[in-house]
Amino acid sequence: PKARIDVAPRWLAEYESPGNRDWLHAMVAEAANVEVRLDTRAYAGRRGRIYLAIPAQVPGLLSPTALRVTWLSRGVFASGEAVPGSRTLVYDGAIAGPYTVVRLDFRFELDSRYVGPGLRVDPYFEIDPEP
Repeated sequence: PKARIDVAPRWLAEYESPGNRDWLHAMVAEAANVEVRLDTRAYAGRRGRIYLAIPAQVPGLLSPTALRVTWLSRGVFASGEAVPGSRTLVYDGAIAGPYTVVRLDFRFELDSRYVGPGLRVDPYFEIDPEP
């Protein structure tokens, strides 16, 4: 798997909009079937929670309200969404082995009025083991 995936945003079509005029500034970028490999050796055999997080500071984003990341899981992780500065629980249970591998379909929703040059979104995972 790649450590970095480049995606190209496109303008949101009117039929995809939630029904208000904000769709005029809406862009989306999608990355399907992204393989995620987490090094869980330190937690193997224990219970824990795994979160997907979005950094509070996103390079190229002029306002944290201009980005929403959603994902659809193709495995044991939960589907969900997150915004800059937040984390979302994607797994709560036994961490079976040294590596946890899942596939996710990502969707990045952007408000083009608050996107500058060099936009780079780096979601990351946090693992909280139970004592």
